[in-house]
Amino acid sequence: MIRTHTRAFTLIEVITVIAVIGILAAVLTPQIDSWLGKSKIRTSADELQQYLSFMKGEALGRGVVVKTKISENENSMVIYSSSEITSNCQNSEIEWENINNNLDFKNIELISDVEDDELCFFPDGSSNGGTITLKSRHGEYEIRVLSATAFIEKTKIEE
Repeated sequence: MIRTHTRAFTLIEVITVIAVIGILAAVLTPQIDSWLGKSKIRTSADELQQYLSFMKGEALGRGVVVKTKISENENSMVIYSSSEITSNCQNSEIEWENINNNLDFKNIELISDVEDDELCFFPDGSSNGGTITLKSRHGEYEIRVLSATAFIEKTKIEE
């Protein structure tokens, strides 16, 4: 009589592999969440910096005043422009035109240290200046706009 051996895994081997996979998943899940959170806050800070650079470019290139209204309650920003030249972007007599959709920061706190939560860029290359902070449990970034030169600087706040 000829015996043939079938290759198979024993029940103990299968249970051991499942246990190892379960342990790895339990250990790695918090690290993946942390990595994704850090990536999201960094990406949002980069996006905000690009958003402000776009505004500065529009003001210089088109020769108009460009401002963003910052809503800390909704964690969002909207860009407006005006062809009327003004040094006071909070002037309610000026007609402002919405030139884009909202920039929303989901699960990220938006903190504004800008006068009346309206950051403006002027055709002469200046700004009213201020600081915008993005904060989450995974990190914090500060984007500062200098008033004289409208220079935009991004800084990671170390904990």
